[in-house]
Amino acid sequence: MTEIDTGNEQLNAEINQWLKWDKNEKTRLAIKTLTEENNYPELKKLLLQRMEFGTAGLRAKMGPGNSQMNDLTIIQTTQGMVKYCKGVLPQIATSGVVVGFDGRHNSHRWAKIVSTVFVNAGIPVYLFSKMCPTPYVAFSIRSLKAACGIMVTASHNPKDDNGYKVYWSNGAQ
Repeated sequence: MTEIDTGNEQLNAEINQWLKWDKNEKTRLAIKTLTEENNYPELKKLLLQRMEFGTAGLRAKMGPGNSQMNDLTIIQTTQGMVKYCKGVLPQIATSGVVVGFDGRHNSHRWAKIVSTVFVNAGIPVYLFSKMCPTPYVAFSIRSLKAACGIMVTASHNPKDDNGYKVYWSNGAQ
């Protein structure tokens, strides 16, 4: 892979890292195309800002880059959750995590990715087999005595958005 030179070291690093790490051809191609078009303002918007946890989790437009919901940001977010949870919830290794998803585009895919990251870290996962209403995750955490839960949904937000809601062992966001 040829190193990118936009004239901005930070942007160069983010583009190169994205193209190396993103395994989803659609979002990877979007960043590659923007780079080939020298669309640096859009690349800066997508890559130099990260989503931030708001009320109970993340929500953003689905698309390429660190500032949007996509396979790579879901993986990275979940890796961070695993690390954090292992530090503050030692029981997670036995009590596990509940993962749910709604009918939005990518929700089921991302719930499976979330589950895979937790399982690869040695944490049991209770993954819903079908889409479910958000309150089912909170209820299931308490019912199963799980350490926490994640619901992939953007609730009532625009159709191009998706989200990652986090619930604690008491079922609260």
